[in-house]
Amino acid sequence: MTEEMDDPTDALEALGNETRLAILRTLAEADGPLAFSELRERVGIRDSGKFNYHLSRLCEYFVRERQEGYELGHAGTRLIATTDAAGSDELEGGTDPEPCPVCGEDNCEKLIHVHLRTPWFDSA
Repeated sequence: MTEEMDDPTDALEALGNETRLAILRTLAEADGPLAFSELRERVGIRDSGKFNYHLSRLCEYFVRERQEGYELGHAGTRLIATTDAAGSDELEGGTDPEPCPVCGEDNCEKLIHVHLRTPWFDSA
């Protein structure tokens, strides 16, 4: 029997919601990490349970939780940079502030790194 593999489309499906896109934009516009309540208030969602659901979906791929609050992860930063560049017709010329945390390349071209686990994957 094989272990179920991660579906690479899950990351893209996480973007298919207006609330999640608003969360990403709000984090992109913030000067630093935002606490849950501040982020929820800025996005304009009253229901904390609903907001938590959408934020947790983004934390799987695009947002990271730190002690100081929530901020865009590498994929979230790349996503925002790509959409901003596409909107201004400037896809070339952007620079990453730091190497890609997944592959280590300075100018990683990948928006999302997806790693599928094999049945013999050993986490030890």
